[in-house]
Amino acid sequence: MKQTVGPLRTFLDERRDIMISSFFSLASKAVSSESQATTDRYVAWIDGVGAWLILTGSSVSLGRVNGNVSPLIKTPVSEPEADIALVANLSRSHASIQRIDENYVLSPKSSVQIQNRPISYDTVLPDSCEITLGDSVRLSFSIPTPLSATAKMTFASEHRSRTSVDGVILMAETCLLGPSTSDHILCRSWTESVVLVQTPSGIVAKSKQELQIGGCKAVASDVVSGGQVVSGDDFRFRLEPLV
Repeated sequence: MKQTVGPLRTFLDERRDIMISSFFSLASKAVSSESQATTDRYVAWIDGVGAWLILTGSSVSLGRVNGNVSPLIKTPVSEPEADIALVANLSRSHASIQRIDENYVLSPKSSVQIQNRPISYDTVLPDSCEITLGDSVRLSFSIPTPLSATAKMTFASEHRSRTSVDGVILMAETCLLGPSTSDHILCRSWTESVVLVQTPSGIVAKSKQELQIGGCKAVASDVVSGGQVVSGDDFRFRLEPLV
């Protein structure tokens, strides 16, 4: 009997150690998940360039702003607003765009045209095209570089979104800001490009140029959070999270 107590106790101790280790592993994962990004919507306010809405989700909705754009249209305040909410006579949920691998699929829910051709079914968007919502809302869609699946949309008509911006970035993993025409956001006066990288914790900024975030020298893993200012030798922008 005495000969079996030792191995049994050793076995139970080992099982206890495994359970404790598993507990701390799960606790660590729970803590780390709290540091994950809490939004997928940002506005980049770029000195000398303008403002851009950056959406990091794989699917976005397009429609009119909540409120009475027309006295004939009523929207309950409780209904959620579209990701790209336009001041225009559109349906509240007029269409959606979903990124699938490296393609963007437009799903119409009301009147939509691509290159002046009406569509009534899910359609893969060309790398460069014009989308018409309703009778008059025109949006230019493009994928500026084959090196990134990120797309951008600009306003081809006079219509604008609720947040006054110059365009919308549908961000896959990266967003390039800089002087090249292949950058997603063109910043003509910059000497170097800045790459925004999507991580589980939020947006990280990288460049060949030394960066400062919130007035402090940045390191590669620093997340731009809380509306911090990112600056370099010849540029300055603020990334504001929207909730």
